[in-house]
Amino acid sequence: MNYRAALDRWAQARRDRGWNEGSPPTGIWIEYHATHAQFVYSGRCRIDQLSRDHMMMLETHAHILLNTGRSQIRYLFWRPAAVESEWGPRRMDLISGDVRMRGDPE
Repeated sequence: MNYRAALDRWAQARRDRGWNEGSPPTGIWIEYHATHAQFVYSGRCRIDQLSRDHMMMLETHAHILLNTGRSQIRYLFWRPAAVESEWGPRRMDLISGDVRMRGDPE
């Protein structure tokens, strides 16, 4: 199934809702959505508190946000977080609608 149309609609909805696109700032808590293939990863974190050691582990904030080229992120949207506590990342499949949190069994 071609997920590109769904992905483009999803990205436009983020733009319409005022989410920032591109590299997020360090030093503040952010909420983010990042896309890879048909998956949307969502979470809340503070980039300057991420460990580069986690960049090698899939489905971590560091893997998704610190090297977007390596993790093949197509869209990255962010906004300042209303709550200063870590959450996610959660993975949603745009095709099946399945949702999985990090650490959930496959």
